[in-house]
Amino acid sequence: MTRTDRTAGDTPITLSSLLSPRSIAIVGASDDPARPGHETLKALIAMGYQGAVYPINPKYPELLGKPCFPSLDAVPDPVDLVVIAVPAAAVPGVMEQAARRQVRMAVVMSGGFRETGDAGAALQDQVVAIARAAGIRLIGPNCLGFANIPDRVCAAFGSISRVPRLEAGTVSLVTQSGGFGYSLALACAEESIGFRYVIATGNEADLGCVDLIDALLDDPGTEIVMTYLEGLPDARALMQVGRKALALGKPLLVWKGGVTEQGARAAATHTGSIVGRADVYRALFRQAGIVELNEMSDAPDLVKAFQCHARYPGMGSGRRAAVIGGSGGSAIVFCDAASQAGLAFAEFQPATVDRVAALLPPIGSPTNPVDLTAGYIGIRGPKAYADVIRAVLDDPGVDTLCLNFASSSPAGTVAGAKFLVDMAGDLRKPVFVFSSMHKSLALEAHTMLRDIRLPVLPSPVRVAKAMGALATWAAAREAAARAPTAGQAPADGGAAAAPASLLQADGRALDEVFSKALLRSIGVRTPGEVMVPADALADALRLVQDIDGPYAVKIVSSDIPHKSDIGGVRLSVPAGAPLQAAIDGVVAACREHAPTARLQGVLVSEMVTDGFELLVGVVDEPAVGPVIVLGQGGVFAEAMGDSTCRVAPIDAAEARSMIDELRCAPILRGTRGLPALDIDAVVEVLVNVSAFAWAHHGVLAELDINPLFVRPAGCGAVAADALVVTHAPAQSSH
Repeated sequence: MTRTDRTAGDTPITLSSLLSPRSIAIVGASDDPARPGHETLKALIAMGYQGAVYPINPKYPELLGKPCFPSLDAVPDPVDLVVIAVPAAAVPGVMEQAARRQVRMAVVMSGGFRETGDAGAALQDQVVAIARAAGIRLIGPNCLGFANIPDRVCAAFGSISRVPRLEAGTVSLVTQSGGFGYSLALACAEESIGFRYVIATGNEADLGCVDLIDALLDDPGTEIVMTYLEGLPDARALMQVGRKALALGKPLLVWKGGVTEQGARAAATHTGSIVGRADVYRALFRQAGIVELNEMSDAPDLVKAFQCHARYPGMGSGRRAAVIGGSGGSAIVFCDAASQAGLAFAEFQPATVDRVAALLPPIGSPTNPVDLTAGYIGIRGPKAYADVIRAVLDDPGVDTLCLNFASSSPAGTVAGAKFLVDMAGDLRKPVFVFSSMHKSLALEAHTMLRDIRLPVLPSPVRVAKAMGALATWAAAREAAARAPTAGQAPADGGAAAAPASLLQADGRALDEVFSKALLRSIGVRTPGEVMVPADALADALRLVQDIDGPYAVKIVSSDIPHKSDIGGVRLSVPAGAPLQAAIDGVVAACREHAPTARLQGVLVSEMVTDGFELLVGVVDEPAVGPVIVLGQGGVFAEAMGDSTCRVAPIDAAEARSMIDELRCAPILRGTRGLPALDIDAVVEVLVNVSAFAWAHHGVLAELDINPLFVRPAGCGAVAADALVVTHAPAQSSH
């Protein structure tokens, strides 16, 4: 656990003890049905909570048949949990009573704290100080509270406390939005998925989402953790618990709200313009093995998929899918969706085709997708149907199977479910069922399949998406097992930590000469080049005589990050008079279009003519830290939209996976007679830049290598242009 292991006195505090109280006091209990204190008391009684309940309010002698006490001090017996539903100004006094009574945990439902401004923030700090001094753990303030479904604890109001009641199960939910988070729970409940804990965190003055996720992963009764997040002050802490979940084999499903704004960036570089916050969080989730939710239907679908996984503890990360059914259209739609979900279409071995063909009518299809034809079960019988399934699952090229019940009749759906129940002990690969039959008409079949943990989903597209998510998660587990430290920060910052003197947090955009010197210090190659100072431009031809043409000619000014935008770049310039003319031309363009810019001089570089242009960059993302970006480069980098990113630091395996994700990857590997390019060199650049970014997080704001010319295999990669931007001292936050 992270922050849930503090102690109160000599007694260790664990999440299970906090969320399973033997006695609950409700301060602010009321007879007004609209008041939170009334809803909590009513829900505890309705759910059948077996512990002691103490309503607290001096206005009433009793409430809902329970004796009511004037204060927490007046309760004669020990209190494990206090639920506080009084005006904000009264909360510190209640917390002081809780401290005197040695209460272990408090849920502060009251609003009026940090969310209201400075005065509310000061009041929240006061509440937290009392809790910390007394060893009280705190959920809230400004929250809906929590429910422990198996133990019938409801320390909550609002949607969590009302009907419909959730059934007990093995999924736990943590949410920063009580209302929306509970909507996810209800979507799952509609599919007969049960819950263990549902926790709404509110202002997170003490226990936050990440703390609770971490603790829930240690809970033996929790198999899957689901969360809805908005604000996340430390996304790397989420990565850490994601990796823990992966190691434990407990899927962590996250819906991250508020990912459409890029945040405050200088965006002086192409990199800062290319990567968006949604891209960053998607990369973070991928690296940590976190499963992303982005549709309400994802919640029940993916929970079913991962509950299915528990049937197959040895299941690998295979993505080769097969389909069996009597609806050709359903199979076609599944295949289209499978491609988008990252699945492959399994090709049967000849022996499998022969086995299946012997079981089908002449008009059926024994290849993938297998077309049984309409009414197959009724005509050929259950044994033939089971034999087809076994034949397909026996094929070593099949990793997962979709059974299309489609719009089969209720009787046919039940018959198919019975076959699967009978075969359950023989199933060694994940099997999903698509059935468009309304659940009310096929309840028996749905119940049978739920009991053996076979997911039934109402569309072939959703089946494919769930299959893909399961395969991706399994692959992440395998990768983590092979390299358990992959993606974690090296203790010394990595070999590519540049000398501190090269980078200072002064809020500057460093010119190209300085930026390239920094890159060379971390092992990134640059072209042969000469910096011609502004006061020596007339002597340029003599100064550059030791480098070969043709040349790239560029102005050098830290005030002009995008030189080509003002005509400050000339390419493929011959030696002699054309070179001098090009130098004079870029200087004239600078003086015309950026007359106030400070001109340090002109950089004359060897032209790289045998490389493909990529972009490698870094942005410092709020709450995340340095993010490494790879994309197709050049002046049209933003327009091309071919990029991917990872949270730094990364290793070589992660760097290669970034390259594989680019649409231009086939060009790098060699295509249509073109030679393969030096992918190993790109990997080295990515790893070195990543280590450098991590070593200087909090100082480095942006970095841009554009273009990085990738030359033929064995010839390396060359940074033809570079720009580094630092944070101003006050902005250093990591």
